[in-house]
Amino acid sequence: MTLLIAFSLILGCACRKSDVAITDVPDVVTAPVEDIKTEVEVPDHVKTVVANFSRVYFDTDGDTLNADSKAALDDNVAILQEHPDVKVQIQGHTDERGTTDYNLALGDRRANAVKEYLAGAGVGPSRLTVVSYGEELPAANGSNERAWSQNRRAEFVVTWGGEGGVQGTTK
Repeated sequence: MTLLIAFSLILGCACRKSDVAITDVPDVVTAPVEDIKTEVEVPDHVKTVVANFSRVYFDTDGDTLNADSKAALDDNVAILQEHPDVKVQIQGHTDERGTTDYNLALGDRRANAVKEYLAGAGVGPSRLTVVSYGEELPAANGSNERAWSQNRRAEFVVTWGGEGGVQGTTK
């Protein structure tokens, strides 16, 4: 009985393409790409933060901040203290050498070293988050010291308020 009902439904629904009138399909409306707003307007003070934030770099296999990195972070601290609504995601990166697991752990240690430094300098820890990308997002391609030194870094994503955000990776 079930098979008979299913077969009847199939036969009853079967129709030729020419039997179907296409009348209720709305016209497709296209808009120029420049008319479509997908980004949130970035406040001027956040643009300033992004433009003036600095990356920091690390030695091979290291997660210790050197004098240049600390100087860059001191500048970042001053900017963050001027703009208490700004939050920062700290991204740890490595060069391609080492295993994926090793590089993810090293990137995490680097990002946390930056977070600890910023927090120790007075930036509220609740404004700081960390993520490690290991070797997955290189700043420079190549298998040489020049590329590797650019990839051993911490970068920042700057956000503000509750809803808006802008990515800022720094000078």
